[in-house]
Amino acid sequence: MEKNLPAREDTAKQAGKTGKYLKYAIGEIMLVVIGILIALQINNWNENRKQLIKVQQNYHEILADLDRERAHANFMINKFEKQRDAYKKYLESFNGEKISRKKMYSMLLQLNMEGLPINSNSSIIESLQNSGEIVLIPQALRNKLINLRRQHQKITVDESLDNRARMGVTERLSMLIGARDLEQRLENQKDLKAELRIEENANDIILALEAVQDWMHFSESKSIRQLKELVDEINVVEELVLEEIE
Repeated sequence: MEKNLPAREDTAKQAGKTGKYLKYAIGEIMLVVIGILIALQINNWNENRKQLIKVQQNYHEILADLDRERAHANFMINKFEKQRDAYKKYLESFNGEKISRKKMYSMLLQLNMEGLPINSNSSIIESLQNSGEIVLIPQALRNKLINLRRQHQKITVDESLDNRARMGVTERLSMLIGARDLEQRLENQKDLKAELRIEENANDIILALEAVQDWMHFSESKSIRQLKELVDEINVVEELVLEEIE
């Protein structure tokens, strides 16, 4: 029996060594796993940090875009309101002294007849949609931005359609009146003026000028209302963006 003791001791020593190796191997594996988890955590943190920086950058670009849109809208409102004030004074003149046809014609020529296009200065919203980065913006704010873009597009389309209708009247007018300064140029050309027989078209010219101004009044009054609503919405969206930045 005593002869078997060394063999048992060798077996025990071997088992002990194997246990130590297993513990060591398990420890190494755990260290590797912990290292991988830490690396993943650091990578996720870096990605989240990059994403946060990008979102903040987008917010500041959106604010700059909103500021440009508001400035342009207010500029257009101011232009349209000045033209509507001039037209209002023209209409009020009929409540005063007697107006001759020549005077009426002269007053109409002093009013603006050119339509002003309402272009958009916005680019960031479309850029975010195209790049897919708009999904980084909270849903509620994202919907506000998209609706704001649609609101501006509707104003632009409406104004374009109104201008097209006005142009139809203006084209007919141009065939009757020629250039706007033609009558002034003909002041010293009595014979030529008589030959052109412009006076015979005076009534049609005045009615056409009235029609142009009526279209412009309808279109620009509507644009003023729509642009003021747009400015109000821009202010709301701006507040939401500032809240996200804070």
